[in-house]
Formats: sequence, C-alpha cells, structure tokens
Amino acid sequence: AARGRGRGAAMSEAAAGMAAAAAMAEARLRRKQLLSAEEAELFELAQAAGSGLDPEVFRVLLDLLRMNVAPLAVFQVLKSMCAGQRL
Repeated sequence: AARGRGRGAAMSEAAAGMAAAAAMAEARLRRKQLLSAEEAELFELAQAAGSGLDPEVFRVLLDLLRMNVAPLAVFQVLKSMCAGQRL
C-alpha cells in the first residue's frame, strides 16, 4: 500500500511540476507576445499534451510549417537533434 501511495505522490509532484513549467512558459509567451491569439491557443494545447516546448521554439516550428517545409522533415530534424542529447 505504501508503494502505491509513493507512486501517486510522485505522479502528483510531476503534474505540479509540469503545471508550473507551463505557467512559466505562458508568462514568457505573454511578455514577449510571440504568438497570435490562435497560435497561443495551439501552444497551450501543446503544453497540455506535455510537449514542454519553449514558446520561441514553437514559433520557429510554426514558421517552418508556414513556409511549406514538410512536417516529416521538421520531425526528422528534431528527432536527430534530440537523439544527440540522450544519455
């Protein structure tokens, strides 16, 4: 029973950490006014899904997609960049 409580506590701590990170990212977003209202809603959705993206990175991704860069190409570049950071 104690093990189950520990896992639940860890999960709630993780959720609280994610919420705090999302709030900080949203505050940065508001300060810098990087995104339009529609883009901000999409960013909030990405944060709710646990993306953890910085608003500036999110803006670059949107710009690439607007320039008709293939989404698969964006994904592959991000994947290769992240692979270099894994332990």
